[in-house]
Amino acid sequence: MFRSRLAALALGLALAGTGGALAAPAPQEDPKEVRLRELSDRVADLARALQGLNAQLETTARAADLARGEVGRLQERVRTLEGARPAAAGTTAAPATPAPTPSSALVPAASAPPPPVPAAQAAVPPTAVPSAPAPAATSASVATAEDGLTRGRKQLQGGDAAGAEATLTTWLAASPGDPRAAEGTYLRGRARALQSAWPDAAADYIAALKGWPATWWGPDAVVELARSLARLGKTAESCQALAELGARYPNASEGARKRAAAVGLQARCGA
Repeated sequence: MFRSRLAALALGLALAGTGGALAAPAPQEDPKEVRLRELSDRVADLARALQGLNAQLETTARAADLARGEVGRLQERVRTLEGARPAAAGTTAAPATPAPTPSSALVPAASAPPPPVPAAQAAVPPTAVPSAPAPAATSASVATAEDGLTRGRKQLQGGDAAGAEATLTTWLAASPGDPRAAEGTYLRGRARALQSAWPDAAADYIAALKGWPATWWGPDAVVELARSLARLGKTAESCQALAELGARYPNASEGARKRAAAVGLQARCGA
């Protein structure tokens, strides 16, 4: 009995020395919560990877659109040349058949000797015949304008956005009346968008789409305009631009439609 009371007293003193309470064991973490946290981290990693893949896909799709446009221009050029070939062949006149020469004309008739030339007249040198003026050289500005658009397009395809913007700006300033100015403005908008210059890019797309031109790049310009407006926080205008895609370009490619759907999700169109 005495020993039991002594043991109880020793236990009470021990408890009093530690604050009167035994140290609580460390809480055990719920395995479900651990697994849930691991899955959340995995989902975040996958979301980041998906975002990177979407960016790569978008870049590839844009390059494909530019390539399709280049092929379309080459095909149109070939059709133009093929159509001009028969016309050129038809305008080539066949050599005229010389009229038969009378047999009497084959024998030269006797003629009187020419009268003598006066000495004063003989001293005058013959008048020189002026040579025909040389054809005007092709204007250098035409070649420069042609090279400017082509060079800007190649720079854009090669990823040189700043160089493409500078080249196309110079070309547009030198070629205000060129029928391809709208295409050059669209390409400059693409170059500016790659540099995140969204206000300038949107302005170029709006200028290029004036009159809704029936071109290969028209649908892409609508999608990129909507993207630029969404980046500027103008989601209502972005959704309105996307609504015009089906109305203005019902035959838009599947790639353009998919990019439009992605922009619509970013702008929360229809939400």
